[in-house]
Amino acid sequence: MFDRKYYLNSDTLRFERVRLSPKQRIRFYVVLSFGLIALAVLLRSGFERYYPTPRQAIYEKENTTLRSEYVSLNNQLQEVESQLAELRNRDDRFYRSILSLEPIPASIREAGTGGSERDVHLRNLREPGMVVNVSQRIDKISNRMQIQSSSLENIYEEALSNQHFLACKPSINPISSADPCWLTSGYGYRNDPFTHKRTAHHGIDLAGPYGLDIHCTGEGTVISAGNRRYGYGKEVVVDHGFGYTSRYAHLQEILVKRGQKLNRGEVLGTLGSTGRSTGSHLHYEVRKSGRTVNPMYFFYENLSPREYTKLASRANQPENRYQAVAMSQK
Repeated sequence: MFDRKYYLNSDTLRFERVRLSPKQRIRFYVVLSFGLIALAVLLRSGFERYYPTPRQAIYEKENTTLRSEYVSLNNQLQEVESQLAELRNRDDRFYRSILSLEPIPASIREAGTGGSERDVHLRNLREPGMVVNVSQRIDKISNRMQIQSSSLENIYEEALSNQHFLACKPSINPISSADPCWLTSGYGYRNDPFTHKRTAHHGIDLAGPYGLDIHCTGEGTVISAGNRRYGYGKEVVVDHGFGYTSRYAHLQEILVKRGQKLNRGEVLGTLGSTGRSTGSHLHYEVRKSGRTVNPMYFFYENLSPREYTKLASRANQPENRYQAVAMSQK
């Protein structure tokens, strides 16, 4: 291309140098320019591919850091979601159950969220997948937290308005967790230990050594205290109001009398084996509106031995009438 070219002039019979026309010269320089530009681009891209520039190295380092932080944020979101699910479970199965409130429907708790303008903006990023995923999860967590916060406010207001009901409702184990006892018979049908026939058992049996303290499971009034028929032996029946009564049967000793007011945790008798019994145990019943219910459903306050002892020691103090409501629940 750059070699000089000559031609034979037929008029002068001499070799003369070939001269390009102005258009040919322009065309030549344009093609040459584009060729040089293309060559420069190829050389630069090849160099940057194997030898990144300092700016690219900084960007790559920042990108690696951001991905690491995304993984950490993702793990934190999983932990928050797990804690929120646990709080939801306690809310529906524990707190609302105590107050006889209906659980929040899953359709409300899992209410979807519409696409936000922020998501539309994020989708214009080069790699929007991770960022959009985190953004949507944060929106869902925020929405669920608002629902849970509203639920807890509702529970708190309900608890304040039903404080007396909570104090009266039988909701602790009649035998302290600090004392040795074990469940020998549950609520429902069983083989009668005397007739060996399948009969209904309207309470639970808690066995233990003679003389263990038996505690009142909720604030109420003693409506029966004495040796009863029907095989219950020495028993105490407490009326808690709101349709609830509780029975403590087969006692060795009765420490209360009819008409006496009791606080939750107050000792009403000792464990024995009077009446129709095969050994020292407590027959414990809970009735709601005259019908027996499973007492295990009312063991809401899972008190530690220390908390139970504190509750029992304060039961006789009138100023602590509602102390049980404020005890920690686990």
